[in-house]
Amino acid sequence: MSRTRQPEAGEPEPDGYAMVAAVAAMAVLALLSLEMMDWARMAIARTGGELARARAVAAADAGAALAIHRVIDGDATAAAIADGRPWTTEFDGARLQIRLVYERGKVPINAIDEPTLVRLLEQQGLEGSALAQARDSLLDWIDDDDVARPDGAEAADYAAAGIAPRNGPLRSTSELARIRGIGPQLAARIAPIITVSPGARSFDPARADPRAMAVMLPAGEAVSSLIQSREQAGARTALAFSETELLDRGPFTVMVDAEIQGAFAHREAEVEVVSGTARLWRIRSWN
Repeated sequence: MSRTRQPEAGEPEPDGYAMVAAVAAMAVLALLSLEMMDWARMAIARTGGELARARAVAAADAGAALAIHRVIDGDATAAAIADGRPWTTEFDGARLQIRLVYERGKVPINAIDEPTLVRLLEQQGLEGSALAQARDSLLDWIDDDDVARPDGAEAADYAAAGIAPRNGPLRSTSELARIRGIGPQLAARIAPIITVSPGARSFDPARADPRAMAVMLPAGEAVSSLIQSREQAGARTALAFSETELLDRGPFTVMVDAEIQGAFAHREAEVEVVSGTARLWRIRSWN
């Protein structure tokens, strides 16, 4: 005759084993559920962030298009503030800050001559050997030969840093930071008043930054008087009472910063009006 073994003292009943196993399984499932919930929350947050980012980019694009068409359609207000002063607006729930900058009101760095370059560098506080190195190195960078000026630099001087000189026009203002004697800090100070736009090789003081005017138009009473009158009127370049002619036959850059739901986007586009009568225009860059 078989006998059922009786549990010893302190040993759980057979059904107790099943209960322990069930509780353990429930604990594992609960832990997995919590992990799944955390993953789902992160996925939702990530998706929400991506959606907000996409909306910010779309709003920045819309802001750029809005600014361009305000100029093309002959909005005198837009033309009058083409000096970098921002205006704000909204688009589809996004806050936009828009700036227009007339490129012909800047120093055309790719067409610069030595005396003008010296004035630009002196304005930034350079002198002596530091000025000579920056001057000659920049001129060496944009010329088309491999012969270094006395204080300049060509390919051999950049080889150790893995940099290849352009030997041609600068393509962006950020490129200045790679040139010997200039570097990132000086490049950042110069960038706002120079242009690399092919369509801005002639300088127009009508909407120029006073710093660019001081470089392009050597000291004179007319320049000083104009700068002073602008400062008194609270404008860095174009005045409210100055001519508000359209930005005909000259490139301008539109810069847009968009913010929505904590997401940010930036858009820059260079546009050139090629016909003042028919209002024909082309986009040179869209970044």
